[in-house]
Formats: sequence, C-alpha cells, structure tokens
Amino acid sequence: MTITEYEEFMNDTRLFYRLPKRLFEDPTFREMSTDAKALYMLLLDRRCLLDINGSDWRDDHGCVFIYFTVEEMMRLLNCGNKKVNEVLKELEKYELIQRHRRGLGKPNRIYVYDLLSPHNPNWRPVVMTITEGDEKYA
Repeated sequence: MTITEYEEFMNDTRLFYRLPKRLFEDPTFREMSTDAKALYMLLLDRRCLLDINGSDWRDDHGCVFIYFTVEEMMRLLNCGNKKVNEVLKELEKYELIQRHRRGLGKPNRIYVYDLLSPHNPNWRPVVMTITEGDEKYA
C-alpha cells in the first residue's frame, strides 16, 4: 500500500465513526451512559453526512436535521425499543439532540448538536410562539 492509498483509506469517513473526546473529558458529560455516547456517535455521523449534502436536509431556518428511526437505532445498538427511548431522553437531557415529532407513522426530525465543531450556534430550530388571547402555541 502506498502512502497516498493509506492517506485515502484513513480519510475515508465511511469506515469509522467519530466519537468526540469531549464526551469523556468534559465534566458535564461525566454521568452520561456509554449507551448514550454510542447513540450520539451514530447520530452525529449521520448529521455530518447530511450536512455535506446541502439544503435537502435543512429546515426553513437553515438548521441541519436527520431522520433516524427507532428501529434503525435498535438494530445498530442491539437493544430494545424501551432502551433506545431511554437513551434518546438522556441525550435530550444533556442537550445534545432535539426531537420534533412529525406525526403518527413518520420518523422524528432530529437536530444533533455537533460537538466536533468548536462553534455551532445554528443547530436548533427556532421556536416561534404565537399568542392569541391567553393561549400560547409553539
């Protein structure tokens, strides 16, 4: 294998998942489960791929989102529905993801915070609140 072939092999992101060191070194994430870190790694990988693919995976506000079904997560993590939902809630607790439900039978739209980027201010969708009388709609 030549040096060029080796460099191409090592730079091929389809062969490896990236897991940010910050998940292990930052005290904020010290109590986070390894299952949550593994799922975050999978979600971040999908987000990075879609970020490259342009406007098809951006909402009206320019935020990148992904679709990742619970069934896919169950298969990749080799666990059940209950466990996947617990881990997703844990990722939401640490503000690493934000899920938007789209309706019955449709996968959630998931916004993933990119810990690999030193500055990522535009990752969450804008929440617009409409007030009519005493009622608020988000």
